Amino acid sequence: MQSKNKDIPVLVVEDSQEDFEVLEIACAKAGFNMPMRRCKNGEEALQYLYREGAFENHPKNEHPPFILLDLNMPGMDGHTLMETIKDDDDFKCIPVVVLSTSGSANDVFRSYQNGANSYIQKPDDMKGYVTMVEQIRTYWFECNMLPMQWSVV
Repeated sequence: MQSKNKDIPVLVVEDSQEDFEVLEIACAKAGFNMPMRRCKNGEEALQYLYREGAFENHPKNEHPPFILLDLNMPGMDGHTLMETIKDDDDFKCIPVVVLSTSGSANDVFRSYQNGANSYIQKPDDMKGYVTMVEQIRTYWFECNMLPMQWSVV
């Protein structure tokens, strides 16, 4: 893993408790032991990133190395959140992988247009989730070098 601090959690923006639990189980089965921080919608994710509200006491210099983002959420959806993240110099280098049930060509195109680094359609079963997590771990955390500019003081 390229990360200098393996204790900084991956940010998972997912409104469905069930989908998040499936992801946690798949991570455990795939041996992907990175900690995860779940935010239930775009507003909560921004509060986490900006260390506001319930997150104001979290370390301000620890940005997630990676964001898994659902698109269809109540309130601020994934597209709007991604636009906000990619417009902010402090966060635009954080890789954003969309993880959505949608296979719509429009959602895929719009996601890349808004700065997504990857788009994955949610698998249908646990075996698919485990395979997906293994592939994410292999590519994003073993092969790929994540931009860790926030680790430099």
